[in-house]
Amino acid sequence: MMIIRRVASLRQPLLRGVQVRCQGSAALNNEAPSKSTQPKPIHHMQSATIASTPRCDASAMALKRDSGDYYFEEHSAALVSAFNVCDDMQESEKRVTATARDMNLIEAALAVQDESYDKILILMRHGEAKHNLFERQYAQKHGSSFEQANEDENYPVDPMLTGKGCGTMLNVSNRTATFFNKETGLLPDLFVVSPLRRAIQSALISFPHDAPLTSLSGTPWVCHPACMEQANGNKSEFVSSPELLEETFPGINYELFNQSLMRGDVYNSNEKVPLFESKIDLMNRTDAFLEWIKERDERVVVVSSHATWLQSLCAFSLKYEDSDSKNLEMFKKGEMRSVGIKFS
Repeated sequence: MMIIRRVASLRQPLLRGVQVRCQGSAALNNEAPSKSTQPKPIHHMQSATIASTPRCDASAMALKRDSGDYYFEEHSAALVSAFNVCDDMQESEKRVTATARDMNLIEAALAVQDESYDKILILMRHGEAKHNLFERQYAQKHGSSFEQANEDENYPVDPMLTGKGCGTMLNVSNRTATFFNKETGLLPDLFVVSPLRRAIQSALISFPHDAPLTSLSGTPWVCHPACMEQANGNKSEFVSSPELLEETFPGINYELFNQSLMRGDVYNSNEKVPLFESKIDLMNRTDAFLEWIKERDERVVVVSSHATWLQSLCAFSLKYEDSDSKNLEMFKKGEMRSVGIKFS
């Protein structure tokens, strides 16, 4: 991988993976036309390396979040520290880079006709899952921490969504029905989902008309292991087997996930001791995903993943041109954002 070879000896405890979870109400952005609905063209694209990226200050992280979240400061500080370690090393290796711009869905629909953008990414975080509810109820009953809840034998493993989480994603489906259709021209060319069940379930509920096996469009669905949360000892990230996923969610392409398991890259299981992923490892994964997307022909790509992964993609792998963009903000549960990107 590009970065990890150079920085493996520099890892410090504060760079260790901090597993992300949250409780609270999910929210969606309200889509409203901007002053001009014509997407801004991207000008003066330049190839960027880590060394040319401005240093980040953890205090600049806009930590707007669901009520009850308890991990964002620690995760964000660790991510920024890893980012600045790479910056301090004056890394010269080339990375796949892309300039990005936040859009609302109206602008995203217009951007489909705009050659300024190589890809239109529809990024979404899963809704509330059963481990979120278990943690909240456990804390109320025992007055204890998440770590203690995780040790309980009843703690959910690779959980599905709660009723509340399903309701949140049904609300998203109302939005997708409005904006993703032939009339707007904003039609997904590819769906990419994390192997964890709550992310797959969220995407399927949000885009019911594009579901595999039943959709007339035949839009491909790919399960990508690079998009998952790493377990770091947390049971909710112990991924299900490809066989169980195929049985639960048929019609999705699990080839990449199977290949990753065969190589031994996935440690999110009861059979393997979970590895603690550093933030540098996480940034390598989002960089690798960006490179994979670049090589694909599909242009409008829906990605269903998790809070830490999405923040690494937006805050590190993508280079936002707008100073007022939301790229440093954590995704709330059930939140969807659209981003236009141009590869350097």
